[in-house]
Amino acid sequence: MIGSNIVKALNAQGRRDILVVDNLKDGTKFANLVDLDIADYMDKDDFMVRVLAGEHFGQIDAIFHEGACSATTEWDGKYMMRNNYEYSKTLLHYCLERRIPFLYASSAATYGGRDHDFIEEQPYEGALNVYGYSKQQFDNYVRRLWQDAEQRGETLSQITGFRYFNVYGPREQHKGSMASVASTSTHKSVRAITRNCLKALITSSVTLCTWGMCAR
Repeated sequence: MIGSNIVKALNAQGRRDILVVDNLKDGTKFANLVDLDIADYMDKDDFMVRVLAGEHFGQIDAIFHEGACSATTEWDGKYMMRNNYEYSKTLLHYCLERRIPFLYASSAATYGGRDHDFIEEQPYEGALNVYGYSKQQFDNYVRRLWQDAEQRGETLSQITGFRYFNVYGPREQHKGSMASVASTSTHKSVRAITRNCLKALITSSVTLCTWGMCAR
């Protein structure tokens, strides 16, 4: 959903040199791609095989990693950690080795259900399901990489994580029971996320609200 909206926005800016990576086992998801102008499509598993082999895909300006199993009702922890955590780690290191900007989807599920401000610090985090845990652990992994790099006096290439709350808007028709109530009436959320994803790539700095606050 978010990924296809990002591609749509890039198309509007005249970009066509886009490789889309997805899992179309659910063939109805093709509807999110049919009106997009892309250079190529690749299955997520085939893509990972090539990433692990260190293959060269040509010049890459950025990778938007929006894919994951986001079902909060999924309790197969082995699957969730392999799909959401290990896959993301491998792709992250591919980008770091080549200094490719890596912009990825985190989740507000990392905060859990606690009654406190939404602050991106570990004392304020505590996932309530395995989906949130998989996202929380990847965020922690990124933190450790940054801390280790700082201690060595190194600067990593861009890593930007977006902690999405309840995202709704166009192209979520395939989500079934996970689709939002507002999915047929408003598209503001996805448009805002798309703008900020692109802004982060250009400026490396996005401020949506003050520390400890959230905006909807």
